[in-house]
Amino acid sequence: MKEQNKVSPISTVSILSLFLVSMGVTIVTPAMATLAAHFEGKDVSWISTLPTLFVVIATFIAGGVMGKKVKYRTLAIVASLLYLVGGCAPAFFDNYTGTLVCRAILGFGLGLMAPLGNALIIGLYEGQKQASMLGYGTLFMNAGGIIMQLLGGGLAEIGWNYTFYGHAFSLIGLIMAFFLPEPETAQAVSKDVDARPKEKVSGTVWGIAILFFLFNMLNYPVMMNMSVLFAKRDAGGAAAAATALSMYTVAGCVAGFLFGKIFQIAQRWCLTLGYALCGIGALLVYTGSQAAVMTAGLMMLGFGFSIIMPTFFAWIGICTPPATVAAATSILMALMNLGGFASSFWLKILQGVIGENMYSAIIVEIVIFFVTAAAFIFYNPFKVKPGKKSEA
Repeated sequence: MKEQNKVSPISTVSILSLFLVSMGVTIVTPAMATLAAHFEGKDVSWISTLPTLFVVIATFIAGGVMGKKVKYRTLAIVASLLYLVGGCAPAFFDNYTGTLVCRAILGFGLGLMAPLGNALIIGLYEGQKQASMLGYGTLFMNAGGIIMQLLGGGLAEIGWNYTFYGHAFSLIGLIMAFFLPEPETAQAVSKDVDARPKEKVSGTVWGIAILFFLFNMLNYPVMMNMSVLFAKRDAGGAAAAATALSMYTVAGCVAGFLFGKIFQIAQRWCLTLGYALCGIGALLVYTGSQAAVMTAGLMMLGFGFSIIMPTFFAWIGICTPPATVAAATSILMALMNLGGFASSFWLKILQGVIGENMYSAIIVEIVIFFVTAAAFIFYNPFKVKPGKKSEA
């Protein structure tokens, strides 16, 4: 479907609603202390991290079936139901193991849903409209994250089990899933998928996915250790760190809202800009001794990431044939989540080699972000004019 073909307003809203609930795993983050007190003696970190493993698994599955064996709309409805049931169920019983099982179900539902939004945007839009929609998707993702963090924190004040009621927010996604459009390219592929030669995912897609993996692996430890950094520098307690982290998300919302215009102006320089901002942001976090400086650094990280993420998907849009868009977006989302999970192993490596893993992790992040920014000065990811499909 080309850009000039109209997508109805209700369809547009339904696509964006997929992004709105995409950070549902984080609902429990502000409630970890409450959960630890309730499940005394249990490792409650699994309640937060276990879903990411199932997100990765389900995302790969989604890439193999969406738009081919299963319609986007059908997959979104099934994903939303799994997400809703797995998310809310722990509120109704008091069992640690059962809670982990439910979190796995939630992660699987989220994984099925994760690649749908970007795949639909790439399949339904082209050119400047596609860039703007990718930016709005990032905006809705960050806005949903803020809402669900607030929900999780507020409900945890009432009771440990009330935290899980916050996942009922996904009812929005379930309702709107019934209005999702189906890209014409996906419908065409699904009709004669067995009759045509299978197109392979471009090597470029795997390259982009590795960059996504590295970004999350390097950046997640900074976010995870922010409260410790604030405490070590006498810059405030957990509340001050939480406020700073929320500003990361707010900055991401702003970048998502402005991305269409940023992409129109910068185009091939978007990745250089995004990585440079992230490098400067990480540098401010590393050198800052005051809350204001570290918060400014987090805001630059959030703004930079929310330029990088939709640019990656715009890049996918020009280097991927229509038949492999679903698989390509799934690979990106899977490796992004895998990067977050791998960050814990990255920290263990640093601890074993260097003897500490807080400041060294930030230093490595700074260096790699600036090197990557410099690399994209010389490498143009948009050799094909943005909005035009590659013939490869």
